[in-house]
Amino acid sequence: MVKKEQSENSTSMSDKLVKSGRTFQKHGDFTISYLSHDSEGQEVWLSLLSDWDLDAAFISSSHPYLRLRVDARPFEDALDDWDIISSKDTPEPVPHPVVPNVPNNRQKPPTQPFRRSLFSSVQTTLTKMTQVLSFNDTKEEEDEKPMKPALSDTEFHSFLDESGRLIRPEDLRLRIYHGGVDPALRKVVWRHLLNVYPAGMGGKERMDYMKRKANEYLKLKAKFLAQDTEEAQFVKNMVKKDVLRTDRTLDFFAVPDEHPNITALSNILTTFALTHPDVSYCQGMSDFASPLLVTMRDEAQAYVCFCALMNRIKPNFMLDGEAMTHKFQHLTELMHCVAPEFTEYLYKQQAEDLFFCYRWMLLELKREFAYYDALRMLEVMWSSLPPSPPQKDLELIDNVALMANLSIARYPYNEADRRQKGRRSSSSSNQSNSPKSREHRMPNRRGRRRASSNSDKEDGNHNSMVDGRGSRMPSKDMESKSTNRTTQQITHGSSSSAHSNGKSSLVPNGPKAAIPNGELPSPARSPMVFKKQLNGLSMSSLPPPDKFGYGNPFMLFLCLTILLQHQDIIMREQMDYNDIAMHFDKHVRKHNVNKVLNKARTLFAEYLKAQLQKSASSNGSGPNQC
Repeated sequence: MVKKEQSENSTSMSDKLVKSGRTFQKHGDFTISYLSHDSEGQEVWLSLLSDWDLDAAFISSSHPYLRLRVDARPFEDALDDWDIISSKDTPEPVPHPVVPNVPNNRQKPPTQPFRRSLFSSVQTTLTKMTQVLSFNDTKEEEDEKPMKPALSDTEFHSFLDESGRLIRPEDLRLRIYHGGVDPALRKVVWRHLLNVYPAGMGGKERMDYMKRKANEYLKLKAKFLAQDTEEAQFVKNMVKKDVLRTDRTLDFFAVPDEHPNITALSNILTTFALTHPDVSYCQGMSDFASPLLVTMRDEAQAYVCFCALMNRIKPNFMLDGEAMTHKFQHLTELMHCVAPEFTEYLYKQQAEDLFFCYRWMLLELKREFAYYDALRMLEVMWSSLPPSPPQKDLELIDNVALMANLSIARYPYNEADRRQKGRRSSSSSNQSNSPKSREHRMPNRRGRRRASSNSDKEDGNHNSMVDGRGSRMPSKDMESKSTNRTTQQITHGSSSSAHSNGKSSLVPNGPKAAIPNGELPSPARSPMVFKKQLNGLSMSSLPPPDKFGYGNPFMLFLCLTILLQHQDIIMREQMDYNDIAMHFDKHVRKHNVNKVLNKARTLFAEYLKAQLQKSASSNGSGPNQC
């Protein structure tokens, strides 16, 4: 017990820690925590890291004393972003040799490209991992183990300098790639993974930055949520329907509909949709916002992180479907490289387009694992991407789209028009079991509002847009047009090509334009062309990492791993397309995250090795950056 009056007897938190160590005869690392209560009245132990924490402990205490706990171990709890790390608080970082800037210097540079350093680290254990993680599942108990323990607070400190500046972002990502992040650290580390901060910020600067961004969000929310136009009301209604079905089995959202947690998620999505009219709102966005809000526990900070995440995944929700089309094509090519017999089987079952994986790639596999396992999978996936911090400031509003007044072109129909279109789409979807629809089975994305009322399951996360099934009937008009369409060359970030080529039949419908009958085109290919395109494919012939999977290659290897885990039963049971789709629907949130991550890492290492070898042979002077 510590009385409040004693708070004035010590001059600093470091003095208190030293005195406490002597008092409790603790030699070595130890931490002190105080008993407090969270927003729901539950008892929680919070760490004492600074004088600010001690002041907060005395102020929040409802008793004339503090209840303290001393742990004789390295600290594993949360670190606030604005804590300034001093040389006394963290072990000395390993110094890196400085190579002088001499022309024609043949010394190896101290900092390798991120993807190459990722491969170098994984390659050292590739042989061992291949033996342990064989796809015959001969050592299943080994598959269940994480590759490394989660990133701890002590380790995270080692990536920061004395002012709290992140000095080794690539190494931090590599460490997270191998083991994930301690849940208590996610609030801090995720902001770095999602590229929220401009490069070079210290701890105090990040604190000021987040405060400024939070205030900016509050102003945007007050301005745009006050709008009472038909456009704004339609967006609000759409968001509300989805929010009321998002992760409601989770304790954080298992609350009344008017609870602040539900309202906060709705505010985030509605504000984003109204401030980014080029993408607006689509079903599935709530699946990305939910983990951010649960982790940040703050509406404004979650919105900032959501904007940073949407900078990368926005092409998934764009009108032309270019990003999703290329992802399906790349996954098919990857399948042929690794499992040609399984690919041939899917071809015979008219399932070679893998559209039953639509939910996986749209939501980046968030629903394929239990909720907190999905958080670990997401952070590992994010860490596989090179750091890409904003040059100056993270934009929370798309002023270009607002100035262009895109909403005028996107809301030309009234509610009666939308319902009429919904009836036409619903009548056509009843014929969706026709085997003649092999050319276009992209799930109904833009008609998402029309069928959602009949597809809610359990906590409401299943719907026509993300199930990857039930929309196999192509539009005949679309079929005739797309047979002459060739797959466009990938240009990462150029998601508006379909607007200018004059070949896409885009019909505005609600806040998002829609392909007729809710269908999206896939790359046109006859059966013979399909087989010819896949012949001779190898890891080295796949696109480079910055283009493969539309810039997210590791996600494709996660999808591949899940497919391979179910390969035997699918082929043994002779499942067709609909059987496969229903089979995977039964496995929602049931996949083993350690098993999938370990195998995906092994395959990803093989891919990176092949890409480096190809780069080395094409240049003749050693591997270049992937």
